[in-house]
Amino acid sequence: MFLSRISLPMAFAAAVLSVSAMTAPAAAQAQQDPLRAKGDKACKTDARKLCKQFFGQGDMAILSCFQQNKTKLTGSCRAFLIEVGQLN
Repeated sequence: MFLSRISLPMAFAAAVLSVSAMTAPAAAQAQQDPLRAKGDKACKTDARKLCKQFFGQGDMAILSCFQQNKTKLTGSCRAFLIEVGQLN
């Protein structure tokens, strides 16, 4: 899948939104957006374990938490964040 550099932050934000929202509408939208669903599957456990205190504070708060805890992330979440250009 090709994603332009401009769309990467938006793609990540969409994926994190589904993780941080944890609502039925977000789950329904995740089924419609493969990238969102992939991010949700890869990082949902990490978000709940490492970043739950940031739920409701926006996508960038969750991203920052993931970046600060990059050594504690599961392999799947780390790989997803690297794939979308949000972790090195």
